[in-house]
Amino acid sequence: MANKDFQPLWKGVTRASDETSTVLALAKILVEKEGRDFILHLDRKDAEFCIDVLDRGIAGRDLNTTEKHAFFVTLRRLAGLHGRLPDSMILSDEIEIEDKVLANGGFADVRIGKHKGQYVAVKTLRIAATDDLRKIRKQFCKEVVLWSTLCHPHVLKLKGVYGDMEKGKFITISEWMIHGNIMNFIEGNSVNRLQLLYEAAQGLKYIHGAGLTHGDLKGANILVSSGVPPRACIADFGFMTMVLDPQKPMSCSATLEGGTTTFMPPEILMPSVYGLDNAIPTQKGDIYALGLVVFQVLTGELPFRDIRPTELGFRLATGHRLEKPANAPAIGFSDSLWAFSQLCWGLDRDLRPKVAEVVARLGEAAASWHGPMPPCGKTETEKVASEEVVSSSIPYAAIRGEVPSAISGSPTDSQASSALFSGMDSSSSISNESQDEASLGTIKPAGRRDSEERRPHEPQDEDRHIPDLAQNFQARKRKPFQSFKDKLREFFTFRRRP
Repeated sequence: MANKDFQPLWKGVTRASDETSTVLALAKILVEKEGRDFILHLDRKDAEFCIDVLDRGIAGRDLNTTEKHAFFVTLRRLAGLHGRLPDSMILSDEIEIEDKVLANGGFADVRIGKHKGQYVAVKTLRIAATDDLRKIRKQFCKEVVLWSTLCHPHVLKLKGVYGDMEKGKFITISEWMIHGNIMNFIEGNSVNRLQLLYEAAQGLKYIHGAGLTHGDLKGANILVSSGVPPRACIADFGFMTMVLDPQKPMSCSATLEGGTTTFMPPEILMPSVYGLDNAIPTQKGDIYALGLVVFQVLTGELPFRDIRPTELGFRLATGHRLEKPANAPAIGFSDSLWAFSQLCWGLDRDLRPKVAEVVARLGEAAASWHGPMPPCGKTETEKVASEEVVSSSIPYAAIRGEVPSAISGSPTDSQASSALFSGMDSSSSISNESQDEASLGTIKPAGRRDSEERRPHEPQDEDRHIPDLAQNFQARKRKPFQSFKDKLREFFTFRRRP
């Protein structure tokens, strides 16, 4: 069907009288691939209108699961094309932001802020004078849409975006995790570390279930909440593609500069040795890293701590392996868990287990462990921190910072001493758009609710992020539809003038 055939349907979208009619009219276009292509070729003004309608459709109750997936795929692509976000993702309320940088890395700085009485992490992308702001804005919007869809108790939640992107201010607001990363948390707390690892694995399962790859998993990128009991969350997800073209594979040297070498799988460190032309982060690589995180958290030691980062790939290829700790059973490393972890960090990526298997094994291990594990000790974790600095060309990703007194109602001194933010080094969120399109399948016309029976081709995985997506989108504030529509009427009336 030619693009011109969708013009009458598009007019139906712009002239619908209420939100439901507008969303359903747009769904009639998106049921076909040609219709989605038509939407991607709208001019800027029409695209901005469509972005907000897509956002409302995902948050509403008028579409079935597959239709919402089509809305999401289109929203992410359209936001990336035009460098524009839905109004609901932009925080308009004032945020108190402390001047002091609590953490920094290769690409961004983190400060503490206060939004509606709650502490938040304020991450500001560092922009160089030579950077292409237009290109960065487009990729930033694309990745923010992706991050905003992720809604899982063990994945760090995005609250929104703050600042004027037109002026080069790219700022994300997320939950503030007062206990910092998992390595600093276990330094002074008796806790079931296997339970925290189990929770982190659940977060990774959710990410993989959404068809995504983390790409920089390590202890510094697993944060711990202040809840009771504490909750582990995977962080630093989704922003490597802002500085690294997702369609352009990394060279080995670029890879070594973009993340923590210690946790990189051998096929990333030396791709040619493993029959690969390029070093591209994969889900199998995430499993390798997660296996090393298990070692790191249970032992309190950085894996391969005695090997220079530049030599690690060669040493792995020539047979070097981690040694089983002498006190393995006492720290939660049973014989079966050790053997399974070895599969995770094995050289043959095709033999590594799926994330669901990792979740199951860690769940069994956590359930069988009775009582907390003692703290691993301040001296030991400080040594881990210092060695991780050496292992990466980017400064250590988690830097201890004091809670600023300038923000009223600051946490207690004991909380302040634990305040630590995750690193800035971005993770890969490579998501192939052609795969997104292929996953849509045949879309039934709009009108069927999520509560109705799913069609056979629709994914049954409980971790698929589209159902949660609606919940996450619903949580954001939107203008009443009538005021939104009045604004659009003025726009379209103006456009129709001779």
